[in-house]
Amino acid sequence: MQDVFILESTTKINPKDSYIVSYPYLLDYFSKKTSYEVEDVVCGTHMVYGWMPTILDLYLGPSVPTLDEAAELLSEAKRSGTLTDNELGKLASLINNSLVGTSKLLHFIAPDKFAIWDSRVYSFVFNERPYHERVNQVQKYRKYLGTLNELQGDHKFSQFHFSMNKKIGYGVSALRALELVMYLNDPKLRS
Repeated sequence: MQDVFILESTTKINPKDSYIVSYPYLLDYFSKKTSYEVEDVVCGTHMVYGWMPTILDLYLGPSVPTLDEAAELLSEAKRSGTLTDNELGKLASLINNSLVGTSKLLHFIAPDKFAIWDSRVYSFVFNERPYHERVNQVQKYRKYLGTLNELQGDHKFSQFHFSMNKKIGYGVSALRALELVMYLNDPKLRS
């Protein structure tokens, strides 16, 4: 994996980019709630899928959690900042069968505990092609979260985080700052 602390200095962020402009509004919407209802599951997933090139399907059926169960999982993620691998998998099975969409929703629920995960970040972290079956593995997502936690412990992190917040134009969580550098420096985009 490339060094995010070195890449940060050359990472350009356009503060007028829709992805940057919309982020604090989505974050604000979810931060006002302490628990979630079915309406929040449906509206929230549609909001985060507005960031994605994929159309959202909520897979409702006997082998996936109900919308009420999903709302409780989101509430638990907000309260505790954790979900088990099984709970992550359950949410993903409902939300387009996608860990990517699930990670984005969870990030807005608890931005200090869940990082955004997608094919560009996967490619950056693992330096391999981001096939759906690779990106959709909970174990890979957990490894990524572990990497982000390690990076926050580096002595260079404080200056990195300060610089990223300045470039973005508003404060973001440590996880968002790290993820954004990875997202914007996907190896296939840089070549």
